[in-house]
Parts: sequence; structure tokens; C-alpha cells
Amino acid sequence: MTENDQQARGEDQSRPPHGRVGARAAAAVIVAGSAVILYEAFGIALDGGFGPQQSGFFPIIVGVGLVVFGLGFLATTTFWPDAVLLEHAAEEHRGINWVTVWLAIAGLVAYAFLIPSLGYIVATVLFIIAMTWVAGSRRWILNVAVAILFPIAVYFLFTELLGVRLPAGLLETVL
Repeated sequence: MTENDQQARGEDQSRPPHGRVGARAAAAVIVAGSAVILYEAFGIALDGGFGPQQSGFFPIIVGVGLVVFGLGFLATTTFWPDAVLLEHAAEEHRGINWVTVWLAIAGLVAYAFLIPSLGYIVATVLFIIAMTWVAGSRRWILNVAVAILFPIAVYFLFTELLGVRLPAGLLETVL
């Protein structure tokens, strides 16, 4: 989009286009999330050791890689912007329903807080039903069936086959 096109549409020239802001914001979120992952990986390594056979080795490698690539993405969007990427990001930005995005983020945060108290199965059932509604699906029988069957299958896969205990929560006496 040229400067004349933006002026014809009445867009403010003093602000960067949505694509640039959105790409920078995404890069900043990736860097911040990567830093948290790396911090937590060092916490694992402090408990289990830093060697290649230790539990903290692979998470540190992943954390370092995420931070490096996140910083590269941030530098690219800030210092060497890709015009095609920014135009694509601006087009995508115009088509985003931000209410849906924020409801999904709120749902993920609520889900993370509900898992310890309600347990994996109950929290996941509620999360799937809520997220299918937020996403616009109104096929309630299918949504509820998936919301019930999927977490039960995953729970038993992890607990029985893999030996990884997921929080039982309210269903602890049954499971």
C-alpha cells in the first residue's frame, strides 16, 4: 500500500501501519515467552543437572533456540522490515475479530488456573465447550461429545500407558 493510498483512505501517517505494530508485538511476545521457558528450563536443570543425559538439557536447548529466533524476529521487524510480511500482517490484522482473540486468551488463562482444582478432565471439558462456543461452533451434541471423550482418552493415555499422572481434581475418588 502506498502513502497516497493511505492518505486517500484517511489513515494517520504518523503511526506505523498495523502490520508493523502487530509483527513487533508478536515478536515481543515470542521473546518474553521464550525467556520464561528458558528461565524455567534452568530451574529444571538446577534440580536435575546440565549434562546431555540430564532432565534440564533439552529444555535449555529449546529455550535458547526460542530466545535466539525470537530476538531475530524482533530485529527483523524493527530494523529490517520485510514489506511483503508487513503488508500480509496488515491484511490479516484487518480481518481479526479481537473479541474472539481475547476470549480465547482469557479461556486459556482460566483453564490453567482451573486444572489444579477441578482436575484435567473436568477443566478440559469446560475449556473445550467454551472454546468451541467462542470459535462459533453451534453443533452442541458434537461439541459436548468431543469435550467429554477427548480429555478422558488423553487422561487414560497419559496415566495408564505413559505413567504420567495428570491432576484428577474433583474426580479423584472415581479415578
